[in-house]
Amino acid sequence: RSSGASDLNGSGLSGNGGVMTGMLKRRALTGDPLGVPELLDWLGTDPGLRANMVASVDGRTVVGGRVGSLTGPADQLLLVALRAWCDVLLVGVGTIRAEGYGPIELPQHVVERRVERGQAPHPVVAVLAGRGDVDPGLPVFAHAQADARPWLITATGSHQARLESVAHVRQVAADADGRPVLRAAVQELRSAGLDRVLSEGGPTVLGPMLGQGLVHELFLTVSPVVVGGQALGLVQAPEYPAPIALTLADVLGAEN
Repeated sequence: RSSGASDLNGSGLSGNGGVMTGMLKRRALTGDPLGVPELLDWLGTDPGLRANMVASVDGRTVVGGRVGSLTGPADQLLLVALRAWCDVLLVGVGTIRAEGYGPIELPQHVVERRVERGQAPHPVVAVLAGRGDVDPGLPVFAHAQADARPWLITATGSHQARLESVAHVRQVAADADGRPVLRAAVQELRSAGLDRVLSEGGPTVLGPMLGQGLVHELFLTVSPVVVGGQALGLVQAPEYPAPIALTLADVLGAEN
């Protein structure tokens, strides 16, 4: 087991379950401590779109502009497992900048497990951006390995020629706010064989993803703190025409 394996325990409320548009198969949980290998087995191999977020008890997703103060060992354990499951990590450019995303690193035993499953050694990062300029010097582009060259998905009409040497640049139709149409962005990835999509936000990405019914499962870690203030909430989106009903699939409890 990986370090921190005792930080998560599973409560098997549902062996299968999903949120929104589909059902991804998962193994039933036991009450035993879970490490990355057990979590990866639990997550299964079905294609789909999963979203992973952490929030305070009062629904804030950042402290001082970053998520770091809200995370802990259990959240990081689940993060590694979800990144090990996915083919591609789909993240908004604002989160990429704020959190300093670089290439996704995984423990060697997880890399070996991915290869055994027929996946690339590392998931790639796909950056969602509107029509504004994106800096090719960002670590996610500048430090990428040849086997995990990032994607940049932008809205039609953007000018990102200088990124073409460091990323797979794709343009899709623009939404009303000038950002890429999310359904089209996801389809671009799936057309390239990147069928297991993980989104880590931020809230301006998760909001429309949920609103458009693109998320099969939402993984939400509730950090036992209260932040207050006007920081971003879990979703940033206009009010939905009707509340979106979610179905509880499983609960993981942290021992510390």
